[in-house]
Amino acid sequence: MSFKPYHMNNYFFLMTTSPAVRSLFVRFHCTVWAVALLGISPQVGSTQSTSEIFSRLDQSAQSFTAATANIRATTHTGVINEDEVQTGTLVVKRYPKNELRFLINFTGPDAQGIALKGQMVEIYYPKLNAVREYDIGKYKDLAQKLILLGFGMTGHELAANYDITNLGSERIESQDSVHLQLIPKSSDVLKQLTRADLWISLKTSCPVQQKFYTPSGDYRLVTYSDVKVNPPHLPSSAMDLPKGAKRERMN
Repeated sequence: MSFKPYHMNNYFFLMTTSPAVRSLFVRFHCTVWAVALLGISPQVGSTQSTSEIFSRLDQSAQSFTAATANIRATTHTGVINEDEVQTGTLVVKRYPKNELRFLINFTGPDAQGIALKGQMVEIYYPKLNAVREYDIGKYKDLAQKLILLGFGMTGHELAANYDITNLGSERIESQDSVHLQLIPKSSDVLKQLTRADLWISLKTSCPVQQKFYTPSGDYRLVTYSDVKVNPPHLPSSAMDLPKGAKRERMN
């Protein structure tokens, strides 16, 4: 029986030389990006300036505690012109000392659960009833910093790491939205991620869509729906993988 590996964001290539751990971050960080702008509340019918967007990010960062959403992610591999589609749910929660924890549950034939807790990344395989654990060790702080790009990040932090262009209003998924283009300032990051585009709904102030481009010509398109920011009754169990699963340390 074979299982497709879960790939997290390419940023993690910058943090470790371990092949097992490098493979984890290709997609995970892509999920994170859109919720970075959950606190933006542009006025319907007008285009927000970049400075106004940053100001709203600064305000929302102070109050962000958690978020939930449905996601649909399409990974396009250019060399074979093939798309892989995954659907599922996302839960993210902020803990004391600005620690962020995530749980993504993808459904379907290749169902997986992916959790980030402190310095541990855990991947649950339902067909095996097994959780594979990866210790990101000394890269924990850097991982947390990158993850803050997605949740509770201030406009100042965003601008410090990316050249941002406000591309104006667009109609996406039957919703009016604001389109932002982000180009990494770091030459090392540019080797893995050349550009990220975000569309924020003017009606709900939530992400409608995001797109990530790699130097190879591949991209990942993520659509978010039913996003809830700071849900009032999020149980602690919402962040847990199945407790009865067999656990394996992978590094």
